[in-house]
Amino acid sequence: MLPDTPHPVATGGAFRRGLMAMLVLAAALPVSLVYAQTHTVQTGDTLSTIAEQYGVSAETLARANGIDDPDRIFAGQVLTIGDGGPAVAPPTERVHVVVAGETLSSIADDYGFTLAALLELNGLEDADYIYEGQELSLPMSHYAPAPLSRGETEWILRAAANEFGVDQSLILGLAWLESGWNQSMTSHVGAVGVMQLMAPTAEWGLEYLAPDATNWRTSTEDNVRLGTAVFAHMLAQADWDVELALAFYYQGWRSIEINGMFEDTYQYIENVLSLASEFR
Repeated sequence: MLPDTPHPVATGGAFRRGLMAMLVLAAALPVSLVYAQTHTVQTGDTLSTIAEQYGVSAETLARANGIDDPDRIFAGQVLTIGDGGPAVAPPTERVHVVVAGETLSSIADDYGFTLAALLELNGLEDADYIYEGQELSLPMSHYAPAPLSRGETEWILRAAANEFGVDQSLILGLAWLESGWNQSMTSHVGAVGVMQLMAPTAEWGLEYLAPDATNWRTSTEDNVRLGTAVFAHMLAQADWDVELALAFYYQGWRSIEINGMFEDTYQYIENVLSLASEFR
């Protein structure tokens, strides 16, 4: 029998908190409104303001809609925004929260850039001084691999679900709520990637569940496989009770054992299940 996972996998994150709030407010509305990926041009709209609203570039928006002249759109025109799914802008930067035992050099190595670059990005002068809990900026343009398309990420999620025996729609919904399927997402407490993995949980998962997913910080495939493996183990822990497994993933089994489920844990479960129903 595998040991109990030591920590909750993901412990917050601006994306998830914002999306959870959005889903609560939208609970009484048709799901299509939450997932709308079209925009009907209103008087006064410009392509640039619409693009900014949905977190895409004006060039991408023009190309997706066959618009040759970005200055020529008209009221009532319906524009396609992205590939589907909730229209949530990706983050413009990423942070790393320093944990005990780390050095600036080791952090720079983990993310694939030089110590000098890390010092410069954060306005630091002393390479030997950092402290536990310190937030270091890691702008996406300095390290992020070419982003995968939504379709490519969905394929990876479905494949991982099959590999570890988890319902595909459940993993798709969980991953969307965690990160919007964005490998470049890091929460303010350091949860990383599509599955929002915390370092202690990832290290445990590498030892016991998916030892080959070593590039979980930067690789979408490794992050998804490792997170899905951890969730599959939590399902077994929960005796295949999906809601309890989701609670373990969000809050942590030990916290639930001591404190019971928090109110936001119940909301998290409801939101994941609601999202999962849309991916069936």
